[in-house]
Amino acid sequence: MLLGLFFIILLLLLLPHALEFEYRRLQADGNLKIVIWIWKFPITLRVSYLERLGSRWLAKANIHVPQASKDISTSVSLREIYQLVHTPLPRIIKIGSKIASFLLKEIEKLEIKLLYSTGEAALTGWTAGAAWWLVSSVLSILNNRIVFLHKPHVQIKPVFGPRLFDFYLHCIFRIRLGHIIVRSIKQHLKLGKGG
Repeated sequence: MLLGLFFIILLLLLLPHALEFEYRRLQADGNLKIVIWIWKFPITLRVSYLERLGSRWLAKANIHVPQASKDISTSVSLREIYQLVHTPLPRIIKIGSKIASFLLKEIEKLEIKLLYSTGEAALTGWTAGAAWWLVSSVLSILNNRIVFLHKPHVQIKPVFGPRLFDFYLHCIFRIRLGHIIVRSIKQHLKLGKGG
């Protein structure tokens, strides 16, 4: 029985995995879909649970910051920053980014579409340039850390008319747990030898 469990775990480590995010926001309505692929079998996560968990963490962060329910002011005291840093949300983001940098090494597909209008032509044009700058900066940082298997598809279209916001993000990360484990074991063995 123990040998059978060992072979099942070994098989799961060697099978290709993928993590798929699909997010669509049209005006105020957002829709998030998260799918974990183990070989050809999808496992869909309940997004409502993730939303409840995120709202709980934000509520904890707001409890520790005095006057958090009021409008955001332009001046923030050092005490408020200290209290915000000691909530669980920044620590969770830091831990999540370390795990993501360890696991996510390849992006199979990245598609970003943004169709928007601020209602004012000058501001819409200015924000189009800012959006392209932000996306290109993030892509260059990702390109240094993650391998893109296919060219990312980015489309930012400003609309000079009434207010509009339509955002679409579709990303598929390929995860190879067996390769990651073997690479980390090799790295630890090299560190032990002084190399």
